[in-house]
Amino acid sequence: MKRNFLSAAVMATIILGACANQKNATGSASGSGNAAAASGGNSVNYVKMHRTSCFGRCPSYSVEVFANGDVQYTGIRHVQDTGKYKKNIGSVSAKEILAQFTAHRVDTLKDRYEMMIADLPGINYSFRIGNEEKDVVNAHFGPEFLKTLAKSVDALVRTGETPVLDREWKKVTE
Repeated sequence: MKRNFLSAAVMATIILGACANQKNATGSASGSGNAAAASGGNSVNYVKMHRTSCFGRCPSYSVEVFANGDVQYTGIRHVQDTGKYKKNIGSVSAKEILAQFTAHRVDTLKDRYEMMIADLPGINYSFRIGNEEKDVVNAHFGPEFLKTLAKSVDALVRTGETPVLDREWKKVTE
């Protein structure tokens, strides 16, 4: 009897310890940890999304979102507008986009998700969380929520398959 109780106690300790040490890298928005992240020092205050080329004519560009509302678009290949452009969407709109990244706990993502198919374009990210920088490479095969977040960023510069900038965008001369 004593032996069974001791075995059950050891098993319970192992299971509870494993659950407590598990990181949430899936981006679920439940639990009090995300509320703390959204309001505390783990808030995302900058995002750069870079869509990479494929072997064909996939558009390659990057979009940077700053907490003050500034957005910078850089068209690289297979896009209508190449070069750097800036626009301000307002700090409220920018913070709404950044809050989506915070809510999905991008600070818990792996640094690299392996490319499974060589010809697919990647979706790479750079984040600033507090004063820390984090890069996520090849996020196309990362958690599904990264594709959803990419759509939020893409909505700033495109309505279809490729970016099309409106008149509010101003070309940046370097």
